[in-house]
Amino acid sequence: MSTDRRYEAGDVVWTADPFKTGDGLERLFLVVSRRTHPFDEEQFVGATVTTTDHGVAHPLRDEYWEYGGTPRQSYVLPLSLHTPRLSNVRAPAGYDAIEDPWQGRVTEAFLTNVIDEIVWTLRRPRRPVG
Repeated sequence: MSTDRRYEAGDVVWTADPFKTGDGLERLFLVVSRRTHPFDEEQFVGATVTTTDHGVAHPLRDEYWEYGGTPRQSYVLPLSLHTPRLSNVRAPAGYDAIEDPWQGRVTEAFLTNVIDEIVWTLRRPRRPVG
């Protein structure tokens, strides 16, 4: 179930799960790419949203949502990135009542923290091997 909606950085959307195989396996992603993404018309960069608390996860608390939310405590994994195709944006099985797989939008402050961690991790110097 895909729409022609233009998703923006900060939106949380359902899309096909790249980490699992089979039908009916969707996952939430936080859109972290801005309009500068080279394939903006076809895909976006998303950080994985999970219900598993990992050491590097950002808890997605109620106060971090401008709109929407999740029914269970969720976390954003800034180091688990994916570039879903817009054609794969779809609500999970059982969500037939909704037309748009948009789950909501996080605050700009939360989004900035996630993006800052992504950039910091990519730019930090490598540790010496050995």
